[in-house]
Amino acid sequence: MSEYVYDAGALLAADDPKDRSRLDRHRRRLTRGHRVIVPAVAAAQVVRDPVRQARLMITLRGCQIIPFTDGDHVPVGRLLARAGTSDVVDAFVALTAARLMAAVITPDAGDIAPLLSALGVRLAVLPA
Repeated sequence: MSEYVYDAGALLAADDPKDRSRLDRHRRRLTRGHRVIVPAVAAAQVVRDPVRQARLMITLRGCQIIPFTDGDHVPVGRLLARAGTSDVVDAFVALTAARLMAAVITPDAGDIAPLLSALGVRLAVLPA
């Protein structure tokens, strides 16, 4: 079983009504028994109107949502300092992927790669 961590961009891509291929890839991952993880902060970044975001809500239904807990603020802050970046959501995505040794699904590999590098891990970063 493979594991994948979605960032906010991957969720937006799956919600795009003009491109079914991304939602289809997500469904294939689930059908094949792969575990899809979404940090709660990434979901919060993109959910605006669940009634109008049916594709997004369907995508999230098949995912395991990982909470940002009171123990995460220090490692995320330290990672941001090491990487010289400031996006808390991206940092938590990278940290979650590193903890699980899971691939990251994102349309913005350039945002995630420096964070993974700062963590000293080599993980697949795949297009959304």
